[in-house]
Amino acid sequence: MTIKSYTNKKYCYFANSGTTAFYVILKALRRISKKTEVILPAYTAPSLILPIKKAGLKPVLCDISLKTFNMDIKSLNKCINENTLCIVPVHMFGLPIDMDAIMKIAQQYSTFVVEDAASSLGATINSQPTGVFGDVGFYSFNRGKNLSTLSGGCIVTDNEEIAKEIELEYTSLPKLGLNARLKIAARLIALAVAVRPLFYTILYKKISKLKHTTLHTDFDSFIYTNFQAGVGCALFGHASKIFNKRYDHGAFLFDMLKGLKGIMLPKLLPHSVSVFNQFPILFGNEEFKEILYKKINETGIESTKLYPDPIHRIYNLGYDLDKDPFPNATYFSRRLLLIPTHPFMDIEKLSIIVKIIKDGLLSGMHVRYDT
Repeated sequence: MTIKSYTNKKYCYFANSGTTAFYVILKALRRISKKTEVILPAYTAPSLILPIKKAGLKPVLCDISLKTFNMDIKSLNKCINENTLCIVPVHMFGLPIDMDAIMKIAQQYSTFVVEDAASSLGATINSQPTGVFGDVGFYSFNRGKNLSTLSGGCIVTDNEEIAKEIELEYTSLPKLGLNARLKIAARLIALAVAVRPLFYTILYKKISKLKHTTLHTDFDSFIYTNFQAGVGCALFGHASKIFNKRYDHGAFLFDMLKGLKGIMLPKLLPHSVSVFNQFPILFGNEEFKEILYKKINETGIESTKLYPDPIHRIYNLGYDLDKDPFPNATYFSRRLLLIPTHPFMDIEKLSIIVKIIKDGLLSGMHVRYDT
């Protein structure tokens, strides 16, 4: 199986990252429409701002829902207008968002929908993969994604007009020289070995250097390498096993933690399957979250806090921070903890995390630290 057959889309293009894929899409849409505004959730990957600005467009934010952990439909309705070029729904953490509702809003304003499925490859809505419901969708194969070739991105669409303009942008992307391609191949092989459970703890300090810990200010764009494409094809032959592992780990955590006072879990979209990129837990108390974050990581299991701020507090987009137009996104960023669900996790390790969280909640620590 290939991405093209998996999505059942007529057109499929590969680039060096999901960011580049998004940028190519935006440049293509600019050729079609004179509209200039791009709507995206206030809590998502901050790097999405870079291709929007680089394409000469204006980012417009909407708040997120504390129930679904995804873009809030009511907030979206308030910020869409006649100058909206496209809506960018993001399936955060591998949690499918209500695409029917978003497509209906987009149709009312003759607005494109660019579906960000960067973290949700494998997730489905009504048995259809995320990424195929909008006018155009994109995936990411960067490190930490549901299926990774170290870096990489993919665009899929059935829209003839959009595909024609994407083709013009795509063919202008440069190809890497031999030395650069060899470096990517070497890093990909090294990472494939390093993430094995036996080596991960030993090589943790070296692996951590591959992670992005600073704010991106720009991005490079080029064609996906043949070596990565070959690795991707091989991995996709085992994709169902990878996706099932992530789903099983997320489902286990959901069953073990649901209903506990002091935390919130996402409300899952009906008739959907979430292939968890990571498992999100929203704590009612920020200090308590920090305590458990340290306790979990002391066991050698790496939980993460992801983005410490929403986009409007990272980039100056002209919003009044004193009034905070996106309070849910701000609240969410301060209290979110993510638990790994990758295939090298197992129920034994996840049970350790569950025990730490339950013991903390039962001790009343989250209440004592409440403000």
